[in-house]
Amino acid sequence: MKTYAIISDIHGNLRALLAVLKDIKSREIETIINLGDHFYGALEPEGVAEILRQNPMVNIRGNTDRAILESLERDGMKSAKPEMERVKGELSKQSIEWIKALPLTATLDKLFFICHGTPESDNEYLLEEVTANGVFVYNDEDLIEKVKDIKERIILCGHSHVNRTVYLSNNKIILNPGSVGLPAYLGSEKYEHRFAMESMSPHAKYAIVHTNGDHINIEQVQVTYDWHAASDAARENGNANWAEFLLHGRMPKDLRVD
Repeated sequence: MKTYAIISDIHGNLRALLAVLKDIKSREIETIINLGDHFYGALEPEGVAEILRQNPMVNIRGNTDRAILESLERDGMKSAKPEMERVKGELSKQSIEWIKALPLTATLDKLFFICHGTPESDNEYLLEEVTANGVFVYNDEDLIEKVKDIKERIILCGHSHVNRTVYLSNNKIILNPGSVGLPAYLGSEKYEHRFAMESMSPHAKYAIVHTNGDHINIEQVQVTYDWHAASDAARENGNANWAEFLLHGRMPKDLRVD
């Protein structure tokens, strides 16, 4: 049997990352796969960068990692993305070079295909369709079509921050471990004040995959950490929305527009 820990979407939440890594270590799991979106957010990007460099794992780049690099390339032009200027200012040159070296996708052990969003895009949801009526998981046929070119049995994706395990009728599995560091956020720009991506709890989330030949067992794990302190830190950094997301894992009523 071999066991893997799957993490994603840390978003600069050092407290949550340390709690997850402690839980992984307590289970004696040696192989960690990290699906990207490491630093961007209202918390501690450089602290997270230092911990990631100290802990060997398979890492890929997420959409906000790409956004950081793109913003740096714009020669001093201010980003319209909240928090970007502070995050860029706190990240060391070593951390920026670390992001640059990351691949967009990866494979591992002929078992995992690793992406942040979809195999083709770091900024689209693989499992979820966002519509005017809400957020829905794609049906079996649509998901089979979306991953038809992937040879590996398990497709790992993040980006939506919602932990899901979907077994397809063709024997493949799509696994989203949820978010280590941000349990809810305003998602699709078109509907962002009507529907959020919500995990419904403030816990730091990750997944464990146990493999034994053709047998695969998956655990979705929720880890307690000091989300009150994380929420307070986000508020101190001027981001009241993130403070609420971190505290409740859902969109506050005052942000919702019916």
